[in-house]
Amino acid sequence: MKEVVITADSTCDLPPDIIKKNNIIITPLSVLLGDYSYQDGVDVFPSDIYNYVEETGILPKTSAVTPSQYYDLFEQLTNEGKAVVHIGLSSAISSSYHNACIAASDFDDVYIVDSKSLCTGMGLLVLKACDFRAKGFEAKKIANRVNALVPKVSTTFVLSNLEYLHKGGRCSGVAKFSANVLGIKPSIAVDPKTGTLDIAKKYRGKMDAVYKQYINDCLKEINKIDTSRIVIANSGGISPDIISFAKGVIEGKANFGEIILANAKCTISSHCGPKTLAIFYIRK
Repeated sequence: MKEVVITADSTCDLPPDIIKKNNIIITPLSVLLGDYSYQDGVDVFPSDIYNYVEETGILPKTSAVTPSQYYDLFEQLTNEGKAVVHIGLSSAISSSYHNACIAASDFDDVYIVDSKSLCTGMGLLVLKACDFRAKGFEAKKIANRVNALVPKVSTTFVLSNLEYLHKGGRCSGVAKFSANVLGIKPSIAVDPKTGTLDIAKKYRGKMDAVYKQYINDCLKEINKIDTSRIVIANSGGISPDIISFAKGVIEGKANFGEIILANAKCTISSHCGPKTLAIFYIRK
């Protein structure tokens, strides 16, 4: 049986040590700051994004991985006699998945999965693929197993404000105005069937209290959560006390096999802004 390589878009936002440990190959999306193009997580980082927005008032643009970039990677790996399972950013919010499909059409042993998710919610699927590989499954079976898990991923996050989503065209002016006037801190959810974003819940109050309420809401139905892994992710600017609170609530609810602390990279941070908190898990 061929060796299986797991590849994923940079938007999976997995910590570098986990990527290295699992031999995951990352395909970075591009981030455009003015006239300059950078690779997400390679030569540009969230702090660069926030500084750029503060200085210019302009939101950076992000660009999908091109078909030719995917093709070059898939060609290299298959020429080495390997099979590939690639997990891409939700097709509803990026053309990366479609570009990967275009590139994969020229190869027999390259399988593309639409995560219909983002950030480390997508990353959980990448790690499941690694789990299946460790069990000795062939590439096609791994892709099928991961596809079956896609609708079970819970991808939600809570924002301190809607400025970045609004500037990026992800939120209407009316919704932004209403949220700012009423002091609403929205929780955004990714629809696991379509991969699109929508407001799941509206919180009010001081941000630390909102974070705590969001954390508790995420873990209300603990008996329905796959306790092999859970992720606490943030886009920067959240106090260590809140991260510790989230970890404490999780540990008090169930004995999770792994609690991953992750930092959003540039593509996600460009659309969500700082002080965004997320709890990601897979449902049973």
